[in-house]
Amino acid sequence: MAGEKSTWEQLLAKRAEWAEHQPSLGAELKAMAREAVKDIRGTVHQSWFGQPEHGAELGTPLNPTPQMTTQDLGTVHGSYQAMLDSYAAQGRVADERENER
Repeated sequence: MAGEKSTWEQLLAKRAEWAEHQPSLGAELKAMAREAVKDIRGTVHQSWFGQPEHGAELGTPLNPTPQMTTQDLGTVHGSYQAMLDSYAAQGRVADERENER
């Protein structure tokens, strides 16, 4: 039993593992500040000029990118990740050929 970790140590180890995959707090706060500034500008522009300033950024919530829309429609053959994987495989083959020389 001396070699086993206690429940508390296991919990702390799992928390550290999860924390590695989370963005930093500073980055999250900066993103929240940018969104707040955009919301305030949009509200002021709407109330002052009677029309919105511009459309929302692509990729933000409720505003997908064209690639996301195309993939959701199912008109894309394969996936972007599969294409990247195929290019990576071609690069590895080329590296192996060069190493053989």
